[in-house]
Amino acid sequence: MVRMWPVRAGLHGLLWCCAVVLLGLTAYRVRYTKHRREPDVLTDRTRYYDPIIVELLVTSALAIIGSLFFLITLAGRKRAGGLSSFAGEQVYLFIIMVMFLVGAAITTHKWLHLKWCRSHYRVCSVLETVKAFSFICFGLACLLILFGIIDLILTRSSPGDSAAGTKKKTAMYPATNTAGYPETRTAAAAPTVPPAAQPATRTTETTYTEVRAADGTTGTTGTHPV
Repeated sequence: MVRMWPVRAGLHGLLWCCAVVLLGLTAYRVRYTKHRREPDVLTDRTRYYDPIIVELLVTSALAIIGSLFFLITLAGRKRAGGLSSFAGEQVYLFIIMVMFLVGAAITTHKWLHLKWCRSHYRVCSVLETVKAFSFICFGLACLLILFGIIDLILTRSSPGDSAAGTKKKTAMYPATNTAGYPETRTAAAAPTVPPAAQPATRTTETTYTEVRAADGTTGTTGTHPV
């Protein structure tokens, strides 16, 4: 079976790296605008900050935390559900995808043409790089959503299962003795078989006939001397 979790783990690692870079760029931009005491090549304002840059900074921080969490979940093949489930990963990715899309769209619209100054002024090159990495992070979030759905289908998992595609182990046979040992079993009573008919006791009666001789008539013949 084709497993997508190594690809997803690699994409989470790449998203983490790009989010770190974007976090550094946006933090530099916020610091630059807040401490600017004189106008620069792009604006006449001083000591200000761009709300969309702050939005990208917050989104980058969320991406760093979330991608690191799911990278550990996928690499460790953890079986726990909850936040580390497929559903939790998809919700996280959808949120940061929308936030990256909004940030990339607004920064591109606000600073659309910076080619004329990006090779001479650092402020222009930083904004160009911010636009590029915000779009890269948006694309990586889209790919992670796609591969997550594919992995969910291939592993035949439910949205509540672990994002690593592993399921909780269940007992093969249900436990029948929950009270512990000793186990008490009740045997079924054997059917009562009526005793076999006893053969009738034979009584042998021997009749003895005593023949006694009658005097002078019958009986035992005596011997008389001649």
